[in-house]
Amino acid sequence: MVWQRVRIALLAAVVVAAAALPVRAEDDKKPEAVAAPKDAAAPAPCPTQYTTICVKEWVPEQYTCTKTVYKTEQVTEKYTAYKTECVEETRTVTCNKMVPETKTVQKTVTVCVPTQEERTTMKTSYVCKQVTTVQKKCVDKGHYECKEVPCGPSVGERLHKLCHHNPCECESAPACPKTKTVKCWVPCPTMVEVPCTKTVRECVQTPVTCKVTVMKPVQKTENCQVTTYKCVAETKTVTVKVPKCVPYDATRTVTKCVPTQENVTATRMVCKTVQKQVPVAPAPCEAAPCCGSKLGHFFHH
Repeated sequence: MVWQRVRIALLAAVVVAAAALPVRAEDDKKPEAVAAPKDAAAPAPCPTQYTTICVKEWVPEQYTCTKTVYKTEQVTEKYTAYKTECVEETRTVTCNKMVPETKTVQKTVTVCVPTQEERTTMKTSYVCKQVTTVQKKCVDKGHYECKEVPCGPSVGERLHKLCHHNPCECESAPACPKTKTVKCWVPCPTMVEVPCTKTVRECVQTPVTCKVTVMKPVQKTENCQVTTYKCVAETKTVTVKVPKCVPYDATRTVTKCVPTQENVTATRMVCKTVQKQVPVAPAPCEAAPCCGSKLGHFFHH
């Protein structure tokens, strides 16, 4: 139902838009020009008129000017150079000289002399001894007892019961359980002290007197030769070569830029005023019969 109403509304909108289009097209049309009468003669064409105007234009112009140009030239020049030469010179030099000198000097020297001495030392020896110790041991001092133990039916009795089943026996009172006498051990753990003898190795220190060689330091005085060096000043005359800078005249070729004046023709743009003939829009023509009227002006333009 809703879709049907929507379709009717869209159809109505399309019809209204189609009706409005011819009216808009008629409004946009321009007014038609009124046609000239057929009997009227054709107007003569108006002559073209010109006028003179002044216009500024940029015109190239040639001119001559002087220009400074730098040219490269090779020039020879003299200069003072320096060179290093070795010149011999005599100099007096004082130097130190080490001169050996032998002297007799008394020295106290410590010398080790072997000496026999008696000393008591402890000698280590090992002795085996029998040692008796008491150890505790757990001993079971139990005994056997006779006990009554219940025992079930044997395999033969079970088979006999299955083969000779009597329903009256089930209703009777149950029989007394069978028992048997069994000999059982009753434990009684008791701690007992047991003597144990074992051999032990014991370390024994025994004093022993013996002779020992000992090196004893003994001081004594003796004469010995000692060589020492003494510093002695000595003067010598030595010829030494010393470098010196010596000036001399030399020649070299140098490149230089030399300024030169040259005449050059250049072009520049100059602004000039030029007169030109330009066509002018024609005025209303008097020869045309329709020029004075508004209708003729409309046809003219």
